[in-house]
Amino acid sequence: MSKTLTSKQQTLIAEIEAIASIVHMDHWNILSYSRESRTTCLELIKNKLVRSEVIFKFALIDELLSVIVCHHYFRKPQKAATFRQLWKTKEFRIFNHHILDEIYLLPKMRLVHAIRSLPPHVRNNIERINALRNALAHNFFPENLRQYKDHKKVIYRGVDIYTKPGLEKFDEDFKLVSEFLVERAFRLR
Repeated sequence: MSKTLTSKQQTLIAEIEAIASIVHMDHWNILSYSRESRTTCLELIKNKLVRSEVIFKFALIDELLSVIVCHHYFRKPQKAATFRQLWKTKEFRIFNHHILDEIYLLPKMRLVHAIRSLPPHVRNNIERINALRNALAHNFFPENLRQYKDHKKVIYRGVDIYTKPGLEKFDEDFKLVSEFLVERAFRLR
């Protein structure tokens, strides 16, 4: 394996470092922050990392559900159009922009389930991930929500989501869901 980076990779690293600095996610530069703010900065970085991971994976689940719906309504075996080809059609664009874009994750999951049954463990994980994403995306202090008030922490499957074990539990659920949906979306199942 080569230990050198291409010029494109070097450019990407420079962009990532610049973006991380702008959004104050540059933990490797923590000594450049004032001594009084370092703990708070590190806590915020950890918070942002967890939130971004949850929201990113939620969006991927949503996309996979959309692919399944689109396959059901647009990709007939005899025509086998690619999504690139379908995006060029007015019918497909309207369907995506005015139907799929308007459907939240859980109704989309129920639609996919109606098309072809999803196992209960997949549906349960999607519901749990949806609830976590909503808490993190819609609340600056999600730990103050009613469902977390007893712990004063955002608990996911019994563990604080802002810890390594909490994020690992979330990732286990995501992997189970994403592997199942990828197989379904791309007709591997």
